[in-house]
Amino acid sequence: MPAVIDNERFRKLLRSYPVRAVELLYDLYAKSLCSIARSLTHDQDASEDIVQDAFLHVWTNREELSEHHERSIEYYLVRVVRNKSISYYKKKKQQNIEYERLLSSQHNSNESPLETDIIHTELIRQIRDVIASFPRTERECLLLKIDKAMTPDQIAQHQNVTKKAVERSLTSAHKRLRKWFNK
Repeated sequence: MPAVIDNERFRKLLRSYPVRAVELLYDLYAKSLCSIARSLTHDQDASEDIVQDAFLHVWTNREELSEHHERSIEYYLVRVVRNKSISYYKKKKQQNIEYERLLSSQHNSNESPLETDIIHTELIRQIRDVIASFPRTERECLLLKIDKAMTPDQIAQHQNVTKKAVERSLTSAHKRLRKWFNK
């Protein structure tokens, strides 16, 4: 971890200037927290999301954190990132188990059309659950493309962003989906 900050001074800063305090924490610790998350999840994108969630957690709990605590803010951040990383890993592992179960049941040649429909519906639900975990812009762009069959130009116009931004979001979303399918 980088330089250690004085906890009492930090807590005073958090009470007086919460935005600046969280920015300071982010500047000091984001990179090392991302390394911790990556070592637990083995996924760079997920690690970055986890670190963002950790700082959102700090922001949400800033009033409680501005009070005196025995533990350091560094300890708190590492603990939050560690817990979120472990939760992510467990959820991902469970999704993979369910996905493999669905795939293996699809290979059963004795399936009835009803069973196939149920499996198909379950697979679609799981894919939508995965998409729901994507960052907001990626999720929205992908769902507009899938559900409403919109082109990148139409999505850009609908969201009032550039076509290039939509293409980047869609590319990133497709990478995440491929990663999920390949695990």
